[in-house]
Amino acid sequence: MTKQFILTVAAFVACLGLTGCGGGKVTKSNFEKVTVGMSLPEVEAILGKGDEQASSAAGGPVSVPGMNAGGMSIPGQTITVPTMSVKIVVWKDGSKVISVSLLNDKVVSKNQSGL
Repeated sequence: MTKQFILTVAAFVACLGLTGCGGGKVTKSNFEKVTVGMSLPEVEAILGKGDEQASSAAGGPVSVPGMNAGGMSIPGQTITVPTMSVKIVVWKDGSKVISVSLLNDKVVSKNQSGL
């Protein structure tokens, strides 16, 4: 084997290990495959594992105080607000970026730059 051949093979193997070098998943084609309503596992099947940039959840039992209005007394009560979670997940490959916003683990919007 020549030294040139070994260097070529080494460069090829190194290239395969890098995202964006022959087969990166942060592409315009994959961005277009992501649709509103998809679950995160469905998106990850297209783009691979992303980086969660932000998340928040709110909901559960809420106490509503009683009140008096016009001589009527309304007792307080506890109501349950449905839990809602919000996530932003990002995929990067150099200057190419795809971000997906999820509400209750379903895609509600997507953005891209550099594709």
